[in-house]
Amino acid sequence: MPRVRVLKRTVIYQGHVIRLIRETLELNGKRIIRETVQHPGAVVIVPMLPRSRLVFVRQYRRAIDRELLELPAGTLGHGESRRTCAQRELQEETGWHAGSLRQIGQFYAAPGVISEQLTIFLAQGLRYVGADPDADEFIQPVILTMPEALRRIRTGTLCDGKSIIGVLMAQRLLEP
Repeated sequence: MPRVRVLKRTVIYQGHVIRLIRETLELNGKRIIRETVQHPGAVVIVPMLPRSRLVFVRQYRRAIDRELLELPAGTLGHGESRRTCAQRELQEETGWHAGSLRQIGQFYAAPGVISEQLTIFLAQGLRYVGADPDADEFIQPVILTMPEALRRIRTGTLCDGKSIIGVLMAQRLLEP
């Protein structure tokens, strides 16, 4: 592990969810500048219905100016547990409540620039209770079979990284 010493740290931007930091570091005797985004973390939910059907959401993403098909996901609230966040986001975005939530993995979104760690939950025993999306969310639930989700990953029509990882991790667990 390299020797790292923080020489200067400046908060460039503090938003509702993220903080942009510029640091001057000494890394193994060399002075470098790094800009990083601090993020509280997020959850990804793989909602599994009977007969190997998965619940996705179609939603507009401003950063890329297009709609994407994604697994339900969301940012952790202040002091909120990952499990509570997963149950909340699942219901808000899809209308389903999970009878069981099982953590199946964790990963970093883009560790070269952002601290966001995502935790993946497999949601089973689903019961429909009605969706309650945030005011700024325009979401349409979409149900796909596991084979269809895998086909869309192969063809590039399911191209969201967290969703690809979630589907592949769930598939690995659910195969006999």
